Amino acid sequence: MKKIARYQQMRATNKIVGRVVNKEKRQGLIWHTQGSGKTLTMFFTAWKLRFNKQLANPKVFILVDRVDLDDQIFETFTNAGGKNIIRVTSRKDLEEKIQSPEKGIFITTIQKFSELGNGVKNLDENVIILSDEAHRGDEGVSGINMRNAFKKAFFFGFTGTPVDKTHTNTFRNYEGEGRRYLDYYSIQQAIDDGATIPVTYEARLSKFSIDEEKLDQQFEEIVGDLSDKQKTELIKKYGKKAALVKLPKRMEAIARDIVEHYKLYVEPDGFKAQVVAFDREAVANYKKLLDKLVSVEWSAVVYSPGDPNSDADDLRAYNTSKKEREQIIERFKNPKSSLKFLLVCDMLLTGFDAPIEQVMYLDKPLRDHNLLQAIARTNRVYDNKEAGKIIDYYGITRHLYDALDFDEDVIDSAMIDLERVRERFAAVLNDVMKIFIGVNIEDPSINNLRRCLKIFIDNQDKQKYFAEKYAKLRSLFEFLSPDPFLKQYLRQFEWITSFYLAFLKEFRSEDDRYLLEEYGEKVKELIAKSDIIDYEGITKNFRELRVNDLYTLERLKNMDAEEKALNLEKMLKQEISINIEEDPAYQKFSERLGAIRREFEQNQIDLAERIRRYEELMKDIKTKGDEAKELGLDLKEYALYVISQEFISDAKDGDVKDFVKELRIRIEDDIDSGWQESSKRDAFINKQFPGPAYCISKSSIYQLFSTVI
Repeated sequence: MKKIARYQQMRATNKIVGRVVNKEKRQGLIWHTQGSGKTLTMFFTAWKLRFNKQLANPKVFILVDRVDLDDQIFETFTNAGGKNIIRVTSRKDLEEKIQSPEKGIFITTIQKFSELGNGVKNLDENVIILSDEAHRGDEGVSGINMRNAFKKAFFFGFTGTPVDKTHTNTFRNYEGEGRRYLDYYSIQQAIDDGATIPVTYEARLSKFSIDEEKLDQQFEEIVGDLSDKQKTELIKKYGKKAALVKLPKRMEAIARDIVEHYKLYVEPDGFKAQVVAFDREAVANYKKLLDKLVSVEWSAVVYSPGDPNSDADDLRAYNTSKKEREQIIERFKNPKSSLKFLLVCDMLLTGFDAPIEQVMYLDKPLRDHNLLQAIARTNRVYDNKEAGKIIDYYGITRHLYDALDFDEDVIDSAMIDLERVRERFAAVLNDVMKIFIGVNIEDPSINNLRRCLKIFIDNQDKQKYFAEKYAKLRSLFEFLSPDPFLKQYLRQFEWITSFYLAFLKEFRSEDDRYLLEEYGEKVKELIAKSDIIDYEGITKNFRELRVNDLYTLERLKNMDAEEKALNLEKMLKQEISINIEEDPAYQKFSERLGAIRREFEQNQIDLAERIRRYEELMKDIKTKGDEAKELGLDLKEYALYVISQEFISDAKDGDVKDFVKELRIRIEDDIDSGWQESSKRDAFINKQFPGPAYCISKSSIYQLFSTVI
């Protein structure tokens, strides 16, 4: 098979070569839509640069941001007849390739730059960097180190989904201020040329779509048939958004709809589909649901293996090796294979090319370029495939027009004075570091973080000041990266970010602890790659304290008085808030907790007395929970049991427990606003407890019911 350049590939290649030969500008952005052949454009470009006599054998680096793309590009370059194609195998190998006189086309993942030493540099002007998916990989620490290592190189980015935001801006990174791209090939041009096919969008099961702006209201509507205890357990385990997405009845309805839609609209034409789920747990659940509806051979899971020591069994069951994933993908691409669904959460949403895929069933929040990248999996040309299809269950299509708002007519953003932004970053960083005067930031230990947390104990103003300053600092970092200017500040910023994770766990509410999910890719990469930021260690060592937890008791023993008081108060607030709706007694506990705090603030009690009274309150709460557990009752049943002691004295304890369990069920099923009237209570008693149902008098039942009302 012979590969010949399409016109947009020839045009982009010649523009890049012209810019390098003439040295008119040392960077540029190739914005060609997804599926239009950017990999081959990079090959034609690298090949023409290498054999251009005016450039005298340059060194060309091809950068990708994922291992599977590394494999794909190496295979494409080799199969297209490339010569002297060299894969960079490690960080050490990368350092050698950067500094050696060896020439060729070097393929590497950009992540290998994340650990590059400060002294590793190549000042040769005859070096060209071609970066694939430049909207993603070049934005973090790796991008900073890469540009710092090649100060005199040419940089050209290739993307189908540039990011056009204030903090993350692919246009600015590769074209500078004032221009947007070196060459542009739009979605519509690709469709008109037959390079890709159009994609249609359909929202299904709208009652189960997620409206993130009305999450509280929607949660109550969708889980209204659950008890308060079940709702509380869901929120504690997942948080409201994830609890809604992974609600069993919702996932069952979606799984049935996927199978119905596939059989009606997709299977007859022989096409295949991806199911994109919220996370690995959701992927595993969809696999089980689909296996009940169709043959187990119809679907396969492809996700990154988790930690074998912490993964649940049902997640470990779908872990695969790289070779196994490659085999699954080959089966999926084979039209004769029985495999019809790939179940994923993050893998195969970008850079995955399977023309036989027509449909993507989306049940995951995707935004901006991530959404564009994902939907482009279905736009590849295939026999009798007139259009790709996106079936939306989550509700992401409300963001679709924002995501597609990339066109040459988009108004250029205002000019930004980068030097002033750099100065602002340094000033804010200096403000933050003043908080930690005397702190050794070279000590990344948990104990050092704990010592720093004491700075903020019982000081709401200082907590607010730090949170606001870090938010600004993070925003400036997102804006500037990958500017080599940041290299000198990286270590300080990494340490502050590490401390901020601990700060969130210690001082912020439950919901705030998951704000990292909303961070830009640059800080996410920093957290994932940095040796200073021990994300897993912080998560483990700053986990929630619980009243009945041995871990909590050990932690409290090792705290000084101030830290102990703070953590006792936080723990008691959490325990009371969880149970206050189920047991009225917790209202009294809440009042006691508030009184202790007020008396301390008014100097009526000292720190030691505050701790003693917190511990006494913790003991009372623990005793109540233990008593309920020993009786085999939940907290609502236990509350009824305690009240019943006033009215039922001549019944066996087992009968009383059975009675309160049934009374709780019947009250929840039948009670309404009219039960203040004694006549209605009489009718309820006579209806629900006809005859000698228990060895308990009818008058006692009436008294107990009246008291509960």
